[in-house]
Amino acid sequence: MRILLVHPEDSPRYGPWSQQKWELLVDLGKSSTSAADAWSNQYSCSVLRADSFRQVITDVKLVRAMLSAGWGRLLDDQGIDWWDLTSLRIAPDVMEALALRRVCAEIAPSAELWSTRTAGPVKLVASLLGREPRSFGQSRMRRAASRAAHYCKVLRNFSAAQIREILFDKYDSAYQWRARIAVRRRNAREPVVLLPSAYQNVSRTAAAYARLLPQQKFLMVVTRQNATQFTAAPNIKVQRLAAYVRPGVTESETGSLVEDWTRLRSDLLDSPELRTLDSIGTFGPFPGWIRDGLVVRDAWREVIEHEPVSAVLCGDDSNPHTRLPVILAAQRNIPTVDFHHGAFDGRYMLKALPCDVYLAKNEVERDYLVRICELPEQRIVIGAPSAGSTAVNGWRRGEEGDSAIFFSEPYEAAGMRGDEVYRDLLPILCRLVRESRRQSVIVKLHPFESFSQRERMIADIARPEDRALIRVVGGRITDALMRKAWFGITVQSTTAMDCVARGIRCFLCGWLRLTSYGYLEQFAHFGIGEVLESPQEVASIAERMGEVPPLSGSGAVFHEIDPQNLKRYLTASESHRVASPAS
Repeated sequence: MRILLVHPEDSPRYGPWSQQKWELLVDLGKSSTSAADAWSNQYSCSVLRADSFRQVITDVKLVRAMLSAGWGRLLDDQGIDWWDLTSLRIAPDVMEALALRRVCAEIAPSAELWSTRTAGPVKLVASLLGREPRSFGQSRMRRAASRAAHYCKVLRNFSAAQIREILFDKYDSAYQWRARIAVRRRNAREPVVLLPSAYQNVSRTAAAYARLLPQQKFLMVVTRQNATQFTAAPNIKVQRLAAYVRPGVTESETGSLVEDWTRLRSDLLDSPELRTLDSIGTFGPFPGWIRDGLVVRDAWREVIEHEPVSAVLCGDDSNPHTRLPVILAAQRNIPTVDFHHGAFDGRYMLKALPCDVYLAKNEVERDYLVRICELPEQRIVIGAPSAGSTAVNGWRRGEEGDSAIFFSEPYEAAGMRGDEVYRDLLPILCRLVRESRRQSVIVKLHPFESFSQRERMIADIARPEDRALIRVVGGRITDALMRKAWFGITVQSTTAMDCVARGIRCFLCGWLRLTSYGYLEQFAHFGIGEVLESPQEVASIAERMGEVPPLSGSGAVFHEIDPQNLKRYLTASESHRVASPAS
């Protein structure tokens, strides 16, 4: 039996493997049943989807159990747990290992095994099966061509500024280059609330909270250039973390932590999944992460010890670089308040809550954190940022618009092929618009998607008559855009809440679940959007639009925090840190 393992970055539709006969295709990425049906027809063989072997929520809790074995085993001189900080980086790999172990149980030992390339999940399957597949990417020429294609793709899809950011993230994680050119401004004179940020969406939401307290000074310290791309309120001063980096890390501390890591690594190998990941090099970067992380830790110490920091308000404590100041502040009895810039952060199933108070934007998020993530209810309060800064609290529709709005997402980051998602949706949406005499299909891009790449993708897969109906738009969600909505459709984007809170019908592509964190299920639990389970159900949207929605989705409404409560959370004394659940 000839079996082809298809890497997530390759397509079964194209490539040297498409000219050969296969008896089974195994997609190691995430794909829909409709995509698998198309591949099955192309090759006249069965298709096994690794994604179908994932177990929502259950797998996340299994991973938590595995990772929790290392908690408290990797403490630095400040008492910071570096396993807690860094293990989140490999959590997706562990979940993938769980699913692929189930896939491998379906592969006969006698099968002739091939792969489209040797990297990533192919290496994991090879380790699980105990044998290497023959690969189309093994020749020197093929590897060189693949690298050249990768770099060409990067150059085409990203701007010069984005490429520079990518290079800094990859090669300057300890800020050695950026520290040489960063300019440190004069330290603040008045007490400031520290806003750590790595991304523009975090910065925008943090700025929205800051606007509620115009008399309070805020210091936003950004770890990446992307985080500076927002409109700062007058009471926000922006600094770069690189400006606080000081040369030299205590070698003895680094050496001691690496020794502790060596012992911890040995003990972690009792888990079959972690042992398999170790065999393919997943644990290799940990000493480097620790070494670079200590530089970042000391930079945040410089911020907290030399700036008059009175509190920390953090919008992404799943990022080690922005979680560190929360931990450091908590150790110094400085009030800490967290929020998340998106709808949910399922990684709270894998980590502890480091802050005194967490600001959930609405009841949907609060329920998710308490019921699904099992966080302490008394520390979760409902308090969204200012209404003027959040689309969901703006204009509410009166009449239906003339366009179907498809809220796209960076599917490739989750191991899914964007072109297959577009093949599933765009033809049907165009037909709906045409038959219903509406104007257009608007593809609203996520900030992490490339405008030019998505336009090229649409040009490649859409028929000429459909391309005339499709408009691609980027930027923020605006009232002008939402007024055009006949309905919205997405996979699991926060934009479902934007739609529902505005009175716009929104449909969720349930067959395209991107994660095991249960986001789509939580949306459905509160009536945030209507779940469709196949592309064929998209065709029924026009009929559904004439029906009464099954649930109101009222839990999606953002409840703006009372500025006095926000001030109280940011200034509470140590004995009054735990907030009441009132918003």
